[in-house]
Amino acid sequence: MDERDYRQFLRYLQKAQAEMHFEIHTLCLMTNHFHMLVRTGDVDLSDIMQFVLYKYARYFNRRHGYTGHLFERRFTSFNIEDDLYYREVSRYIHLNPVKAGIVDDPIDYAYSSYWMFVDDNRNSGDAEKAGGNKIDKMIEKLVDPRMVLQQFNNNKNRYKGFVQSRISHKDHEIKIQKDINEDAIEN
Repeated sequence: MDERDYRQFLRYLQKAQAEMHFEIHTLCLMTNHFHMLVRTGDVDLSDIMQFVLYKYARYFNRRHGYTGHLFERRFTSFNIEDDLYYREVSRYIHLNPVKAGIVDDPIDYAYSSYWMFVDDNRNSGDAEKAGGNKIDKMIEKLVDPRMVLQQFNNNKNRYKGFVQSRISHKDHEIKIQKDINEDAIEN
């Protein structure tokens, strides 16, 4: 509903990460769903999701006067077996706010890790324009972009070009949408 809700979701994600020791490589929070590229290690993804979603649903329902289920269905997950698909999933996640028509450029979306991949100066004065330092700092604590950026020789301009050249990768986007059943999710 508002920035407070986004911050609370990120807090629960931070608590889960501190307790369960998993890596988040890409993150984007939307108004009614979220996307994460995660390496779970020895932790079961279901445990992570149960921890975060249960706590967040209780918080949200209490704060906004709702009861019952907050999330329509179980989360969707799939294993990523190759580097090309790994890069495509990261791009897909970062372009979700553009696809939803919220922003024209993913750098302008406040609730995404995209800025960490392309903008070394985000935590300077421009952060207020894109959503404020609080959200940026929370995302920065959660997300480790190094594994994705290694796919681009740690060159942020190459990653930015890759994300912005999305048109040539339509087949991969369709596969990702099918894998996560996103056509059933309203943006």
